[in-house]
Amino acid sequence: MNMLRTGLILGLLIIVQVVSTCRWNPDAGLVTSWTKVSGVTSNASTGNNPGLVLDGNDNTHWTSGSCLPTGYLTRPGLNALLNLCQTPACQMNGESNHDLHQLTDSSFYTTSLVDVGQNNKAQLTLDTSGKNFTQISVWGIYNGDTELKVEDAHGTETVIYTFNQSDNYHRRTFDVSTSVDVITLESDTSFRMKEIAALGRGGCLEKIVVDLGVLRRIGVVRTRHWAGTNSAYSTSLLLSADGQTWDKIRDLQPTALHAVSTRLQSPREYRYIALEYDVKLKNYNKVYCWEIDSYDELGIWGAAPNAEPNPVSIRDMLGVNGIWGWGHNPNGPSLYSRVASYARNYHNLNWDVQDPDFDPQFEQMGQGHGTNASWWLNWDREYSTWQAAGLQVDTSIQFLSKTFPASTWNTPRKSAYTYGREFARHFGPQIGNGLVTAMEVGNEPWDYSADFYATVLEGMAAGVRDVDQIINVLPGAFQAYTIAPEEPTRGNYIGTRVGSGVATFISVINTHAYSFITNENGQRVATYPEHPDSTFNSVRNMIRWRNINTPGKPVWLTEWGWDADGGNEDCAATECVAESAQALYGARGLFLAARLGLGRATWYFYANTDTCNTLFCRSGLTTSSKHNFTEKAVFHMFESVLGKLGETHFRAAMKEDEHGYVYLFGPAEAFKQVTHLVAWLPLDASDVSTRTVTVTLPDALTPVEAWRLTGTHVALQDESNPVVQGLTMTMTLSTRPLIVRVIYPDHVETIG
Repeated sequence: MNMLRTGLILGLLIIVQVVSTCRWNPDAGLVTSWTKVSGVTSNASTGNNPGLVLDGNDNTHWTSGSCLPTGYLTRPGLNALLNLCQTPACQMNGESNHDLHQLTDSSFYTTSLVDVGQNNKAQLTLDTSGKNFTQISVWGIYNGDTELKVEDAHGTETVIYTFNQSDNYHRRTFDVSTSVDVITLESDTSFRMKEIAALGRGGCLEKIVVDLGVLRRIGVVRTRHWAGTNSAYSTSLLLSADGQTWDKIRDLQPTALHAVSTRLQSPREYRYIALEYDVKLKNYNKVYCWEIDSYDELGIWGAAPNAEPNPVSIRDMLGVNGIWGWGHNPNGPSLYSRVASYARNYHNLNWDVQDPDFDPQFEQMGQGHGTNASWWLNWDREYSTWQAAGLQVDTSIQFLSKTFPASTWNTPRKSAYTYGREFARHFGPQIGNGLVTAMEVGNEPWDYSADFYATVLEGMAAGVRDVDQIINVLPGAFQAYTIAPEEPTRGNYIGTRVGSGVATFISVINTHAYSFITNENGQRVATYPEHPDSTFNSVRNMIRWRNINTPGKPVWLTEWGWDADGGNEDCAATECVAESAQALYGARGLFLAARLGLGRATWYFYANTDTCNTLFCRSGLTTSSKHNFTEKAVFHMFESVLGKLGETHFRAAMKEDEHGYVYLFGPAEAFKQVTHLVAWLPLDASDVSTRTVTVTLPDALTPVEAWRLTGTHVALQDESNPVVQGLTMTMTLSTRPLIVRVIYPDHVETIG
C-alpha cells in the first residue's frame, strides 16, 4: 500500500513537472517590437547591411556609402545635373549636340569633345535655371586655359576658376553660395569634358527605411542612431503610412551614443519608419544606424498588471540594503529599523570559502573560529544584532567571476549544493538558528555565462531545499524586458538564466529597478518613477514573466532608489536628483511598488559612501560616516509614511493617468474597510503646478485628517480635508503626495 501511494505521489510530481515545463516560456516578460515580427524589411539609400538595424543587437550597424567625393553622382535626389544633358539644356557653341549627353551621365569614364566653333571659341553651356547647388564638380581634359563661369538670375556672370593642363583628369570641386542659372566652360582651344555634376542645395542625405509590412499603432520609437563622430548635421525621425507622405516626428541628436526613445504626442498607425541623416560635406564621410524598434504607446514595458489588493503591508514591504559591520556600529540596525522591517546584506561568498568547492564550516564559525576563508568572521554575531534591532535578515550570497571564475568551480552543481545545504542547516528557520529569512543565489551574477549560472543556481537552491522548506530562496537579480545579445560571459536576462528545472526550489522572483531614462543626447538621467519610459517600469515585465512561469510566487524589488545630494554631501552624476526629489520619488515609488503587488521594496542604500566617484554613492537614506550618518529628507519621509500608512495595504487604484494617481489603502482583510487615500501628480518633482481632481468614491467616505508629504526634513504638513459631496471627492493635487485618513459615516470618532 505504501509503495502504491509512493508511486502515485511520484507520478503526480512527474505530471506537475511536465505540465510546468510545457507551459514554461522564458520570454514571457517581453513586449515584442513591431520591427521584430515576421514580414519586416529594411532598405537604405546606400551602403551595406541595412538588415542589421533589425537584428536586436545595439552593437551592429548599417553603414551608409560616401556621398562625397563621387558617391552622389548616380543619385537623382542628390546630383542636380544628373542626365541634364539628355535635354537641350546643354549646348556646345550655342547649338545642341547629341554627344553632350555623356557630360552628365554620372560616369567620368566617358568624354565629350567641345571643339572650337565659328566664333573661335570652344564653349559649353548648361542651362540650370530653377536648380540650386551646394557644390559643382568638373572633370576635364584641357589643351589651354579654360574658364568656368556661372551666371545668376540677374545675368551677373562670375568666373570661379580657370582650368589648365595641370587640371587634366582631376576632379575639381567648387562651393556655390549664389543661385546659378547658367554654367559655362569657355576656351580658345578645344577641350574634352568627362563629367559635370552638382550637389543639390539639400546637401548629402542618407536614409534608412524600415517597412513593417502592415500598419501598426506606433506610440514609441527606440533608435540607436549614433551617426559617427562629427558626421552629420542632423538626424530626423520620419514616419509614414504609405511610404510617400512622411510625418517628421522629431529632430534627433546625431551624436547621441546610446539608444533613445521618442514618444509620439499622439499615437497613430504607420507602416514605415525612417531615419534621414543630413551628412556633413566631407569626403568619404559615412553615417550609421545601429537599431530601430517601435511599440505602441505602452512601449517596451507593456501594460501594468491589474491593480489587486496587496497581501503585504507597507511596513513589511519596505526594507533597506545594509552591510556587514552594523553589529559594531551604533548607527547600524537600530537606526535603520525606524524605516525598515528587514535588511538585505551582501553576504560575500569569498568571505565564507577560499574555494567554491570547499565547505564553509559554519558550525566552526558559530563556535567563534571563523569560516573556511575568514578566521575573524562570525555571521551569527552580526545577524543577531540585526535581529535584536527588529530587522529580519535577507542575504544576497554575492559571487562574481572576478572573485571566483567559472574555472575555479571544479564541480559547480555539487559545490553549490553543499554551500546551500550548509547555509540553510546553520541559518535557516527550520533546523538552523533562524537568523536568516531569505537567501539569494547571487546579487548581480551577470559576468558568468547563462548555463554556468543556471547550474550554480539549481545546485545551491536544491541544497537549501533539502534541509529547509521555510527560508525564501531567490535567484540573482535579473530583468525580463530584453534579450540583448550576451557576450560570452555577460548578461542579465532571466529567460536564459532561470529555467523550469529550478522553479520548484525557488520561492521568490528577484529584480532590481532604478528610475532612469536616456535623454535626447543619449545620456542616462534619473526621472520620476511614473514616467512612461522610466526603467522603474521594468518590474511590469518581471511580473508577466512570473505570472506565466512561477504563478503565485512573489516578486521582490531588492534594489531601487535615487542618488541625491543632502547633508553637505553633493551629488555630481547625471543620474542625481535634488534631495527633495529623492524623498518624493521614494514615497511615490513605494506606493507604486505596493500597487504592483510586490512583496519587498528594498531601498539602496542605507547610507552614502565616504568617497563618491560613481553612481549609487549618494543613494543613502543618511549621509556617510564622514557626516555622522545624518538622516536625509528621504529617511524622514519614509518614517512619516510608515507612521501614517505602515500597517495598511494597497487596496485599489481609483485613478492612474497623467492627470493624477489616486490609491486606496486599508487593512489586508477584504471585508475590512478603506482607511486611507493617497493621491499625487505623476510629474517631475520640480514641477510646482497643481491640479484639482474629482474622483468617485467606492463608498461614502468622510475625510477626517489630511497631510501632504513635503520632501523636506519636516516630512509632513497638515492639509485641509478634501471636499466630499455624496460619492465624489475633490482634491488639489501636486507632485507631493496627499495622504487622507477617511472613515465611514456610521463610524463615530472624536478628533483632537
